[in-house]
Amino acid sequence: MRLLPTLALAAFLGALTLGASAGPGYVPPAGDAQAVELFKLNRDKKTHYVDPSTKQVWGRAQIFVDAPMKDVRTAIMDYGNWSQFITRFQKSKLLKKEGTGAAEVYLQMPILKGAATLWAVEKFDAPIADGKGEKIVGHFQKGNVEDLQAIWRYRPVDDKHTVVQLDLFVLPKLAVPDGLMVSQREDAAGEGCLGVKDKAQQMASLVAVKKP
Repeated sequence: MRLLPTLALAAFLGALTLGASAGPGYVPPAGDAQAVELFKLNRDKKTHYVDPSTKQVWGRAQIFVDAPMKDVRTAIMDYGNWSQFITRFQKSKLLKKEGTGAAEVYLQMPILKGAATLWAVEKFDAPIADGKGEKIVGHFQKGNVEDLQAIWRYRPVDDKHTVVQLDLFVLPKLAVPDGLMVSQREDAAGEGCLGVKDKAQQMASLVAVKKP
């Protein structure tokens, strides 16, 4: 007799994870090549690039999110709970929040399969306009790393779907081969995008379930 409630709960949680905006047959606008590519990929796209001004190699990840941009913004700015939905972080604690939306956050994450643990206090600016969307820039304040920089970008595909991008640069004080750190930066950016996607889609699904 307990099987049906259990199955119902599993189906409900599955709906929250998958999101509720994209119905059967949905495809992004054909003119939005990035959205079309990421939608078809159905996972995070990880790459890296060299910042021409600093020669630093940054990790980058992009993902298609089945949720409105406002939910993506809320998920990204839920700094104190990052460790609950972004698997890369062991700890995340909101230290200070300003009225503008800027925030100071303590972050702790393992690298090299747990061989070392990095921590940093990061200052995230308030969201600002960036093309058709917005961006949030994170600046390293202090920690046991040489540097940690992050740039979130997110833009609407339409009123129910969003493209998210995270550019990430982390440089430990440990002597780690740069080639290995590049893959670490890519993986961390990918996990950030996946976590924000799941969180935003859960919020969008809850809203859809509450509607009559």
